[in-house]
Amino acid sequence: MPRARRGAPRAVTITDVAREAGVSRATASRALNDSDLVTDATKRAVQDAVARTGFVMNARGRALATGRAETVGVLVTEPLDELFDDPTYGRMLRGIAEGLTGSGFLPVIVQASSDSERALALRSFSRRSVDAVVHLTPYRGTDLLDLLAGTGLPVVLCGQLVDSPHEGTFSTVYSDDVRGARLAAQRVADDGRSRVAAVLGPADNPATSDRLRGYTEVLGDRIDPDRVVHTGWDAAGGLSATARLVERHPDVDAILAGSDRIALGALAALRAAGRRVPEDVVVVGFDDHAIAATASPPLTTVAQPLVEEGQVAARLALDMIAGAGPRTEVLEMHLVERASA
Repeated sequence: MPRARRGAPRAVTITDVAREAGVSRATASRALNDSDLVTDATKRAVQDAVARTGFVMNARGRALATGRAETVGVLVTEPLDELFDDPTYGRMLRGIAEGLTGSGFLPVIVQASSDSERALALRSFSRRSVDAVVHLTPYRGTDLLDLLAGTGLPVVLCGQLVDSPHEGTFSTVYSDDVRGARLAAQRVADDGRSRVAAVLGPADNPATSDRLRGYTEVLGDRIDPDRVVHTGWDAAGGLSATARLVERHPDVDAILAGSDRIALGALAALRAAGRRVPEDVVVVGFDDHAIAATASPPLTTVAQPLVEEGQVAARLALDMIAGAGPRTEVLEMHLVERASA
């Protein structure tokens, strides 16, 4: 049997706090968990005893006492480099953190981009290591939604469910990409542009297909399918895709970019090709990240309320923890006009 190290301080326990406060251990525990069964005077006595003894409540013990882990898992299925490269995720995480401020719940990022990470995350969730899950990327690994539904945890999806068996199971919050794309396309149409191209993100991403749908609803045959290309969400992808596009279609007079990062690459490709923006080609981005305002020229773009989306996701999670049923909130986008269009 191992012996305690000589001179090592003994950890203060809740029994010590109860003795110092002159109450039972059960009463001390209830007081620390702010139970209505304990008077305010007794709670103050216990808190004074905590201060005198230096007691620190063990998180696991508190979880057992309250039935809550006091954490909200923020589930991400994108690789970590994309998580930190794309400002979209940073703004949503900021919103979630702001939405949980003062609630007593802490956001914890849970990475699940590989099979092993996903299995570990689900095992952790099944053990109630978190009180709710906010899923930032529900369009990746849709079988994960089936598994999340089986955990019984409150789940909030930052994205739209379409023809899913889980409608009514999860709360959802999202901005309508079709409506946002219509705003961008209308700006191009109002400028009289008729040879429009779209440089979009990955074809298998729902946001990509929704944005293309919105563009097409406004522009019709002015956006020829041969002038629609797909790339990554980043500036490097936007540069290479636009360079190839302009080489094949030198008469393009407008580019609708699937993200602001793609638009930055498009601007660079157009400069290299000797095309002026907006005189020869107008460019409209999507997101309204900080990089849009500092682009050269400053970028006209569709603003997504990403921080607000995170805040709403946090609120929905807290409501479900408190017993509310799932619900959906759809946020509006708006066009920010700058010099590129």
